[in-house]
Amino acid sequence: MLNESAVGLNLHQKFSYTWRDIVLYNLSVGAQQEELEYVYEKGLKALPTFGVIPCTATFGTDPYCAQPLMPTHQIKDLRTDGTLHMDHKLVIHKPIPLDAELDIEKVISAVYDRGEGKGAKINVDVIGRDVYGEKLFTNTMGYLNRWSGGFGGPSVPHSDVKIPDRDPDHVVKGSYPMNTPLLYRLTGDTYPLHADPEFARKAGFDRPIVHGLCSLGYACRMMIDTLFAGQPERVKSLENQFRSIAMPGDGFILQMWDTVPGETVFRMVKESDGKAILDYGRMKWE
Repeated sequence: MLNESAVGLNLHQKFSYTWRDIVLYNLSVGAQQEELEYVYEKGLKALPTFGVIPCTATFGTDPYCAQPLMPTHQIKDLRTDGTLHMDHKLVIHKPIPLDAELDIEKVISAVYDRGEGKGAKINVDVIGRDVYGEKLFTNTMGYLNRWSGGFGGPSVPHSDVKIPDRDPDHVVKGSYPMNTPLLYRLTGDTYPLHADPEFARKAGFDRPIVHGLCSLGYACRMMIDTLFAGQPERVKSLENQFRSIAMPGDGFILQMWDTVPGETVFRMVKESDGKAILDYGRMKWE
């Protein structure tokens, strides 16, 4: 049963990668030939959102599991089917190296009650540390568990990100290639919803969908290209809420507002109907 006693449950994994994993990730979030710093080993740089990969990775992990190991599995009788990734925050403590063996800690950092019949929100921190024990990145993944509300816990806090009520300062259009989820899943998130048509239909979708964290990677790369091209090391943090799903082949529009120095808020919307894919987004940099 889920309640506040779940806070602190944790596990550790090793996560190893090389420069080829960096290039594969960069390609999976839309890097092109002209972005040589992302696709060629000479002068290669990691996009900061590579730091999200250990959250759901299966490849490169020790112990290996066919689906991501999560500390929520330690909660007795917790139903985990139909969970929804609601929001995400990534904090970069140090530039991500091009190859490493990291210690990944996954720990339940908060549990919020949405009310009886409305589910609960579970925050899981995913922290990557190098061989010296120093933090490289910290993810906070916010999940909706639809089965677990009504236990009397604290209510879900609201985002403090404010989207200005004016035209964006920067607008960039893009689209997802038809093979986007097939390529992105090779970075480690092999959940069948993104590859298996029959599985997708049973989940209520016409066909496999794009990973939410893949959309965040697209947004990160495009914001860097717009604001300080070729300098991904300047990014300090990135956060957003996930809204509607994206399909392979969809066009999208990334809207950016400059707020205070070193901060941009953003929203990614579908070109077809204007529905938000990502919302209440914020990137900070130095």
